[in-house]
Amino acid sequence: MEYSEQIIQGCVIDELTCPDCGCNHHQVKGVIKYAFFLVESIPFFPVEKNTVIQCQQCWVKTDITTLSKQRVKELSKNLFPAWRLISKFLGSLLTLMFIGYLIQGEFEKDKMSDQFIGKPAVNDFYHVDFRYLSNDLRPNEKYRIGKVTDITGDIATVVYSRLFYRMQRGADESIRVGHVTHFSFFSKKQYHYNFAELEKMREQGAIYRVERPVKNRLRGKPVVAAKKRFISSTYFPGARQNNSGLAFLEASYIRDHIQLAFEKFKVSAERGHKIGQVNLAEFYITGKHGERDLNKALFWLQAAAIQENQIAIDKYLIVCKQVAECSRDDFIKVLSEQGVNFHISKYTSKYL
Repeated sequence: MEYSEQIIQGCVIDELTCPDCGCNHHQVKGVIKYAFFLVESIPFFPVEKNTVIQCQQCWVKTDITTLSKQRVKELSKNLFPAWRLISKFLGSLLTLMFIGYLIQGEFEKDKMSDQFIGKPAVNDFYHVDFRYLSNDLRPNEKYRIGKVTDITGDIATVVYSRLFYRMQRGADESIRVGHVTHFSFFSKKQYHYNFAELEKMREQGAIYRVERPVKNRLRGKPVVAAKKRFISSTYFPGARQNNSGLAFLEASYIRDHIQLAFEKFKVSAERGHKIGQVNLAEFYITGKHGERDLNKALFWLQAAAIQENQIAIDKYLIVCKQVAECSRDDFIKVLSEQGVNFHISKYTSKYL
């Protein structure tokens, strides 16, 4: 911290006689000593203020105690009014307010991150310090962006950006300019975490921020590419009902829209539409329509998996871990007997 002074020109008084030159005219000045950081023109806070009286002819300082205390108080009041001090240190006040705003903003971001990590949602973005998760990194490989692509029960599926960032602002810029919408931005490798593991990663500092898009937009930029619904001139049993279910699922303004979506997905699944079967299974996993039944979810996921739906296969393996009588090996045997072309990622083995 450094210090500087500002001199304020006051009035001229003729109440004193200079002992050196005999002049009766004296200039009253105010001196404010203030502290500052780096920039002298932006004072931080006042240290002291003094009233100085100088002869106008020889500029010799006169002892201020020769005046009455009342007179000195009156002169000081004229030199240092409240508005002068406020205007002098207004820059500091604005700087402190701006710093407080930034601190408050970071506090709110941390608070929202804690809320989002406790209840993950699809398309949540995780800012991850990968040094907590891996020891095999190059010096500049520090940060990555994670994205939740699926939630099955209490297991969240996360994919990470192919790029590593040296600084946190690099990840912020990728979101700000819309890089995250490019089809090759995220790696195809999937990592499965249960909710408790995500909260632990947050507590350790591995996940230092969580952001949730609003209407597929984040910081004013679209961050989730719009998915095209299955529309074809060819008739596929159950496709129309599945599209209707998706529409009802988003129509929150319709009363009982969740129940209506469930009924549409059920018809779609019964007609053999594999996407409708996965959507129906998701309802039984979450119980959002009022009934949570993992056995029914496994039944419909297996039906979709036999039709070579890889999402259904991944979800089945996740749910199977939560059902005591479910056998992972039996499921793989069924797929093999049906001639299903499938793969089980090694990145699921840790959690499945």
